[in-house]
Amino acid sequence: MKYPEFRALEDRNGGSKADDLLTASITAFCCIARPARSDAQQLEDLAVPLLALASPRVRRHAAAALSEIPHAPKRLILALAEDDIDISATLLLRSPLLTPKDLIDIITHKGISHARVIARRRSDDPQLLGVLRSFKDTAIDNALEIKSHFDLDDDAPIDDAAVAPESPRLRETREALKALMRDAALSDEGTLANHLVDAALLDETMSFERELAIALNLDVETARKITGHGLNAELTIALASLGLSAEAAHLVLTGLFGLVHKDLRSLRLFIQSYRQIDRDKAQATVDRWKTAENSEKLRQKLREMAEDYEDGRRRVS
Repeated sequence: MKYPEFRALEDRNGGSKADDLLTASITAFCCIARPARSDAQQLEDLAVPLLALASPRVRRHAAAALSEIPHAPKRLILALAEDDIDISATLLLRSPLLTPKDLIDIITHKGISHARVIARRRSDDPQLLGVLRSFKDTAIDNALEIKSHFDLDDDAPIDDAAVAPESPRLRETREALKALMRDAALSDEGTLANHLVDAALLDETMSFERELAIALNLDVETARKITGHGLNAELTIALASLGLSAEAAHLVLTGLFGLVHKDLRSLRLFIQSYRQIDRDKAQATVDRWKTAENSEKLRQKLREMAEDYEDGRRRVS
């Protein structure tokens, strides 16, 4: 992207809408197939000053969108990596631009919350591992132990559930926070959207499935089938039934599956098609999923009753 194109984005937003400008510039950069060094420099010059003005939601989007791009501006990546953990987590886990020295500096500046995420990242750098072990933290030690059983050159993902056994105190704190969030006004669509976006961007698929199940009033197993392993119609319909905006839905999909719309045309098509989904029809589809769930539960109960009856007859005979 050339400098005049960045200027056009800035002019179109009047120079005052930091969220719109940052989102547009990040999206435009991600759509360039082979960005030149000057493109990265122009994005850095434009985006870094906007971070202080942008909302956490948009900074999360920026971190997720840039998390796997090897030619992203380094200064922008470092700035996002030192943001709050719910914003920086995807970068800390995935960004190929963050060197062991960068990660050590981030841990020094930000402390244990960032260290716990970095511990799940694959690295055999002895200095970084030494810094992580120096915390003597159970979650960090468990993450490092799990990683030691994997070939560092293997791309297989680390199981979140295996990496994060929780201490009783941490578990109690987490459950208390969940209770507070459930007691909050989840009927408010903005709150619900932010809640689901956070769960998706924190790179915890199992957590997202649980939260989606609660929001849809479905079983977790059904939510797991809906989520699937990539962009699919069922998940899109589920998000639409909850009233999520196209932007929030895109953030959820990005957090779960990476950059699912890698060019501007596919992003536009997604937004257009998503906005055409009728919410009432989407809710009717979710209701059918719930009916199917209940039917399966009833069939299972009848099977169990029949088995009990047959067992009783055999004992009598």
